[in-house]
Amino acid sequence: MRYVPGLGHGDYYSRMHLKEVLEKIRGSASPENEEAAKFQVIAPILQALGWDTFDGEQVKFEYSVGGRNGGRVDIALKSRDRVVALVEAKAPTTDLNSHVAQVLGYAFHEGVDICVLTTGMEWWLYLPREPGEPRKRRFAQLMVEQASLEQLVEDFECFLGKQNLVRGGSLRQARRVLKAGHEADRLKTEMPKIWKRMLDTADDELVELISKRVYEKTSIRPSSTQVAGLLRSQQVQLATPVEARRASFTATPAMKADEQAPLRSTKVPTVKPVAIVLWGQRHSVTTHKEVLCVVAEKLFERHAGEFYKLLELKGRRHPFVARNRQALGQPEVSYEVASSGYWVDIHASAKAIRKRADRFLGCFGYPPFDLEVILDS
Repeated sequence: MRYVPGLGHGDYYSRMHLKEVLEKIRGSASPENEEAAKFQVIAPILQALGWDTFDGEQVKFEYSVGGRNGGRVDIALKSRDRVVALVEAKAPTTDLNSHVAQVLGYAFHEGVDICVLTTGMEWWLYLPREPGEPRKRRFAQLMVEQASLEQLVEDFECFLGKQNLVRGGSLRQARRVLKAGHEADRLKTEMPKIWKRMLDTADDELVELISKRVYEKTSIRPSSTQVAGLLRSQQVQLATPVEARRASFTATPAMKADEQAPLRSTKVPTVKPVAIVLWGQRHSVTTHKEVLCVVAEKLFERHAGEFYKLLELKGRRHPFVARNRQALGQPEVSYEVASSGYWVDIHASAKAIRKRADRFLGCFGYPPFDLEVILDS
């Protein structure tokens, strides 16, 4: 790229649109030092933004700031004797980070709302009076050579255009941009942490959502344990359905037919349960009746608004769940779910209790193997 002589002439740039100015700058050689950056790039851009760089009442070069112990800032943009922005110029090879504190200090001392640190090709824009460390006060970084011309024009006019600066529009928009940036940074930091916690702890809502989506696609509802394993990047455990577990008690193919005792005619002693595992969570119980009570309680916690569905479940003569306790087969052997007015008939054998619990789960789309009854060994 080459330097085009005469680029810094104010009258020439006052007749050009900002986009044309930026195109000229991008098509020319980069300025060699701070002075070149100031007059070949920065001043022409300000001129195109409505600032008359030849009017000392609008644009003050080498403006004194900070009193006797202060210094000078390269450019001060003024309106009616009030400084509305400070611009500090540096050579293109300068590390701007080492000058941020200085320009922010000058701007804060002068009570200026917006200040700029720039090499001409890179512009860092700050709100010096906002709280926080310097990097948290930068609301824009404009790269003249890399960014699209349309975006550059929009940003320059929004934040440094004369009318916007004088009327306060630049400050309002800068604050909105800074706030949005802080929120984006916080989300970038916190979202991965929250997601990791949800995966590590198998968050109930996430487990339920995945289980629901799988059921919608496959008509098969995975257990909470299966979903939790998936979330932890473990192999999905294949749960054995209740019917398959029952089948495991039948004779093996190697047995002769006359050696197989029919299950229905064999009376198996009832073994007391010690706990149930429902949706991956363990709950202590001491009787089979408690199994049904806990299942009903947990279903009510998840589906209180739909619990009425259980009112449709009936035995040969009586309902399993009723609003009127007296409607049950054995009202004196019933259980009220969470003081809700729903009464559950728990007068049944261990086998019937298990079947009833499976039907309760099925009313809300849960498979039988979501429930495991752990018996006393």
